[in-house]
Amino acid sequence: MDFVKDKIKIPSSEKDVHLDVWHYKPTTPEPHPLVVAGHGMTVIKDAGMSSFGEHWARLGGFASLIFDYRYFGDSDGQPRDFLSLEKQLEDYRCVIQWARAQQDMFRVDKIVPMGSAASGHTVAKLLLEDAELAGGMAHCPLLDGYTTMLSQKFNARLVFWATVDYICGMLGISPVFVQAVGHVGEFAMLNTPSSWSGFEFMFSQGETAFSEAPNRVPAGLLFEIMGSRAGLKLKHAHSRFLVVVPEDDDIFPVHIGQKIASEAPEKVILVEAPGGHFDIMSGGKGFQVNINAQIKFLQSVLLE
Repeated sequence: MDFVKDKIKIPSSEKDVHLDVWHYKPTTPEPHPLVVAGHGMTVIKDAGMSSFGEHWARLGGFASLIFDYRYFGDSDGQPRDFLSLEKQLEDYRCVIQWARAQQDMFRVDKIVPMGSAASGHTVAKLLLEDAELAGGMAHCPLLDGYTTMLSQKFNARLVFWATVDYICGMLGISPVFVQAVGHVGEFAMLNTPSSWSGFEFMFSQGETAFSEAPNRVPAGLLFEIMGSRAGLKLKHAHSRFLVVVPEDDDIFPVHIGQKIASEAPEKVILVEAPGGHFDIMSGGKGFQVNINAQIKFLQSVLLE
């Protein structure tokens, strides 16, 4: 199925700050069912998200709005690289609200948010608060940050700088940044065996090499992640949630997704894909399982 790709700007919740958005539009008559998608931690939409918009349009006839969060990529906002899960939730809300106002373009009753990694938690929160969404999707998602952090080796240095950053935030001082992604043993927010090569793999699908991309996050993100446990409440979600988990994920362990799915069987559809955290992206050995599950799910909730 043919499609066209446009670039649009959508207002954020901050005055004069706009989100940069790719609009994948099938050539079939409007209005279209819609997927609203954000990227993962410190990534940008150009690092691997285009393949999903193309597949949703070609294989399912679904439109999509894929955006950079504030402070990232081609979106506005200062300070740059300021990662806040709460602000990313606001960005999703803004894109969804904008889409609902475009009734000639989109089926406002057929909107599905999609999250990647950390933004999987954002989608979980949306499903808990927004009864008008048709469903939600996430791959390799953050669903229980506290349990996730307990599965990693304790990092006293990271806790120290997270505390400093938290205090700076309380005092209105500029964020304290730490390295986002590092090699094993290197001081960084993410330094699992797959992290560095995985980010190189994602960025290789776009125009910016990972070596040229900002590689930092506010240290206080650690505490925000630890408090992010929306996955534990999914039995109360307003609609169904497709969760695709890589079998060998070394960032968000597969057993967390399995447990959450077992506790909310009527709401969470769990699909396990081969490979590690980054293998669910295009070119990875879990991508085909991932995209097939997404298309099947979207057909079930958007074409009913």
